[in-house]
Amino acid sequence: MELYPKFIIEGENLILMKVSYHREIVSDKDKVKGGGWYIHDSNTNTFIFYGDSYDFGAAKLEDIKKCIKNGNVFLNNYFTRNISDKHNFSYDIGSEVVPLSLLQ
Repeated sequence: MELYPKFIIEGENLILMKVSYHREIVSDKDKVKGGGWYIHDSNTNTFIFYGDSYDFGAAKLEDIKKCIKNGNVFLNNYFTRNISDKHNFSYDIGSEVVPLSLLQ
């Protein structure tokens, strides 16, 4: 089965994993606020978020920014691989990719 770079917002946490389905990331379905896809640009060390989840709908930009601001970005659903301070984060708004640090 093919694995794809996907993310969800669960509670106050942004979780990024390579999975087939967004539901594979979830530990508590009742806390999921939405999800989407990501690309990692290794040249700029940036995770770029876009799209939505078939399972849970689109994550709100405000929720994504809040997780990043609070230092709650993880590479697993055990919340042990925090990457909040190791990477840059951007969002593809369709016409351009905007660093999340610049969005109000």
